[in-house]
Amino acid sequence: MSGVGQVGELRIMEILKKNGMEIYLPLKDSGIDFIAVKSDKFYQVQVKTSMFQKNSYFWFDLLKNKMRYSDNVFYVFVCFTLGRRQFLGKGENYLVIPSLILKKWIVDEDIVSKKGDENCLNLFVYPDLVEKSWTYKNKGKKIDLTSYWNNLSYFV
Repeated sequence: MSGVGQVGELRIMEILKKNGMEIYLPLKDSGIDFIAVKSDKFYQVQVKTSMFQKNSYFWFDLLKNKMRYSDNVFYVFVCFTLGRRQFLGKGENYLVIPSLILKKWIVDEDIVSKKGDENCLNLFVYPDLVEKSWTYKNKGKKIDLTSYWNNLSYFV
């Protein structure tokens, strides 16, 4: 954990703690950044963070061989900006996506690999201020991600 990635992880931990969750760090990095616990439920969380690129999109890389899939595994994509920049009226912007949904998109090839590296998935996430939406776009593929935006309902 370093740089902007560390900032993203700490921010998501803080958000979840404010929502009544306890946070535990694993002793070994196994593709999960932390475990969040509330009541009798626990969630494994992997956080990916990107700065706004070229005044257009956020760019995340996922390595297929490091991904974990389960009902209780969630990927949180932090769309990080400095200062007072807001998207769709929010200063905090992140996408909470269940791992099994990501797995389906990968298997169905709705998310595509980086050219020359089948193990690396490039996720380009575009905020649309006019349509008030978040969209994955890459190599002709598109997925509407708006329903995952700042959505903590998975952590109940």
